[in-house]
Amino acid sequence: MKAPPKSTIPPFEALTEKKLKALGQKLDKLLDANGFKHNNLLWKSTNDASGLLWHLARHGLVLQEVRSAGVLRILGEHTHDVSAADIIAVLRRLPPDMGVLDKGEAREWATLTPGMLTSVDELVTAAYVADPAAVLAVRDELSENLQLAIDFVRRRAGETIPPASSVTLLRHLVTHHLKHGLDGNGDVPWIEGGKRVEFRLRSTTEVEQLASRFGASWAEEALAWILPRVQEFRSRSGEISRNGLAGLKLAALSDVIYLFGDGHWDTWSLLHVLDARSDPPAALFAAAQQLAAEGTAPFKIAVAQHREVEEPRASSSDDDDADDGDEDEYASDDSDEYDEYGGDDGDGDGEPEEGAIEEASGEDERVRMLALMLTVVGIERAHAAGQAIPPELDARFDLDRVYDSEAETIARLRGVLTILGPARTHAILRAQLAKEFWFGKVSAFLDVHFERGLVEEAFARLAAGKYATDAGLLGYCSPALVPYAVEAQAQAQAPDMKAMFGEAILYMLSRASAEGQTWDVALDEHIQLDQIRFSHGGSKVDPVLAMLAKLPLERWVKVVTSNRERCAAEPWRLARVLRTDAPPELLDMVFQAVMARRQAIGSGSLSGELRKFGREIVAPILRAFGDAPAENTLMKELERALAPEVFAAVKAGLGKAVETPEQELRRLAAEVPGPKVRIYRLRRGEGEPGAETVARIGGTPRGVVAPPVDREEPMEHVITLDLAQLPELAARYPGARSVSLYLPDPQTGERHSRGELVWTAEADLDEAPGSTKGAATLRVEAFDVPEVIFDEGGADLEGAAKRVRGFVYSSHGYVGGGPLWLQDGAPGVDPDFLFQFDEGLCYINLGDAGVMYVFDGYIDWQCH
Repeated sequence: MKAPPKSTIPPFEALTEKKLKALGQKLDKLLDANGFKHNNLLWKSTNDASGLLWHLARHGLVLQEVRSAGVLRILGEHTHDVSAADIIAVLRRLPPDMGVLDKGEAREWATLTPGMLTSVDELVTAAYVADPAAVLAVRDELSENLQLAIDFVRRRAGETIPPASSVTLLRHLVTHHLKHGLDGNGDVPWIEGGKRVEFRLRSTTEVEQLASRFGASWAEEALAWILPRVQEFRSRSGEISRNGLAGLKLAALSDVIYLFGDGHWDTWSLLHVLDARSDPPAALFAAAQQLAAEGTAPFKIAVAQHREVEEPRASSSDDDDADDGDEDEYASDDSDEYDEYGGDDGDGDGEPEEGAIEEASGEDERVRMLALMLTVVGIERAHAAGQAIPPELDARFDLDRVYDSEAETIARLRGVLTILGPARTHAILRAQLAKEFWFGKVSAFLDVHFERGLVEEAFARLAAGKYATDAGLLGYCSPALVPYAVEAQAQAQAPDMKAMFGEAILYMLSRASAEGQTWDVALDEHIQLDQIRFSHGGSKVDPVLAMLAKLPLERWVKVVTSNRERCAAEPWRLARVLRTDAPPELLDMVFQAVMARRQAIGSGSLSGELRKFGREIVAPILRAFGDAPAENTLMKELERALAPEVFAAVKAGLGKAVETPEQELRRLAAEVPGPKVRIYRLRRGEGEPGAETVARIGGTPRGVVAPPVDREEPMEHVITLDLAQLPELAARYPGARSVSLYLPDPQTGERHSRGELVWTAEADLDEAPGSTKGAATLRVEAFDVPEVIFDEGGADLEGAAKRVRGFVYSSHGYVGGGPLWLQDGAPGVDPDFLFQFDEGLCYINLGDAGVMYVFDGYIDWQCH
């Protein structure tokens, strides 16, 4: 008998040559650019995933067919103590253009060198540090793109590389920084004295510093890339103008104007570019006037425009990921007629091309705003130089596209109006006020060269309007306008308008407070705490709270006390503005008001200032409680709002049982009239389930001999429900004892809709023992809830019904009733609906706060 052939490949831990070969083949079949699938497969075999992968690569058992960037991403992230020879062996296996990987998905990624993903730079860098001579020895044997990747590392090591390589690499860096943004794209270390020196691309400055190794013409190359891409610039002007600012500083003013044109730009981006340039006022004024009169046509860029040639990509249908495929289907089209930066040579037939730029007239709102910004910068520069401001420029002041969120824009407009003087400013503002629409934009400038008649006229028009203007616009004005806002609020009929004036008063005083200004104490009585936009947070709330915190204590107490009636329906607002120096009687007043309307308390209602308090707040809270029950929602909110030791003292001082969430749900559900439907809330329990238990989260279920298959691979078990715990469901599916959900790839969030349900009969449970390894216990509890919570318009419910819906929706999972959709879906109790859950129940990938919906017949999932 012949002896079996001796293994030529050493084992890795307990993995034999046979198992290693099978694992390598499986890894090569996986498509996952991020490497999650590859890592998951590796971790199932070892506790050293990267070590195992390098072992496979070292012995040629992986990358036999390079189809996915995932393997290379893992290898590139783990090069410590890996030999240059091992890395070079991997480099030899790379396709000439890695854009073919993952069905061409990689073509959309930013790269550091042509055709090579960033993981290649990590590999080459590690190999070059370990053995530069070995890398140089194989350079000429590799593809052109890999040669460039090596030259990219060599130049960072201070070596001289071919001039053609420098030009190609510089242009690639320019293209990818302007198109994708290379800042934040990871480490691109230098090599000095054979040692790795860390360098990270954190901003355009670092990108330009890197590019300077390959030539001094970054700005020229950036401009050469931008000019043939007017439409792309207009769609991404913020990113491109930031990354390509050096090029825009070299451009003609007319080219800058045409690039922004009627595109989707914001004023910050435009001002950022104009401020970086040195265009004289006269040129800016002339351009603004011509733009307003003739539109964008006179500024047209005289450069042939680039037409993007889409690279052929493999089909992305759900059924072909496992196919071997033919690499030819990824081949780039080398016959395109475009130069390196995309100029179209044209076909000479004189016909307008598809996607040709249509010129915008001077009446276009974006063009008018562009003309205004040119005028603003010109006035600033002319004033600084002591030059006269031509009066005809006043016609350029069109404020339609001024928004309260653009503080810099408003500040600069206020500045130039100040420069123009009272007469010209008032004429400009009256012209804006006379408009049929957008007249409210005048609000941000009413105190510039204050004129009472203009202010009264503007507030009267605002008060008579049907639609509220932005309160934030009025907030740019000084406290001198508060009395006029109060009068207008009294005159306004529309509730939204009344609220707007009250909110605007908060912003006026907050801005003044932040700037160290003072105001007449009499204005304090107009501070309306019911108009604080707590739901918006941030810039709508923080400055207001800061203003209240800076008020002298006596004034602050008076403000809070006088707002008690205003906030009677939502007394939690008073708690949100409390200060730690509040007198005890005020604390008693606030917490008694809160307890009187505790049904108005929801998640986050009390969060904020209360956490700053110590135990001095315990007694007022306990006094306010009195004989009231310790209801679940209120106690949860107090726990969230108070410092841990303070809440513990409150809870101990109550001396009564705290209502559980389940008790609250039953109490509230009973309060809602109308028909009820039984549901079962699902919770993740502690520890593994018993071996004989049917229900489980994870693990493998009892009775399932062969799990369903997707693309020749078994699906993964997610959750099994025991129908003995769900009698309504058992009645609908006689003969079944359990239902198990399987998904093709739960951890990456792909192909969830291809999942399947497996129904298992009682008699079949012993056909397969299942496994509780890694499984969690599933807790099930029945509730009768109002059917109305599932109806269309359920989100608009009030009172107890609204709170019941919130309880059910926030459950990590439930069975029965109907779906509560995260986004859109058919409402109502649905007999085909089985259950829904989120990641709090089953630890799978459901995206951003996603929810899985399981029906008899299909599976759906939604996320933000």
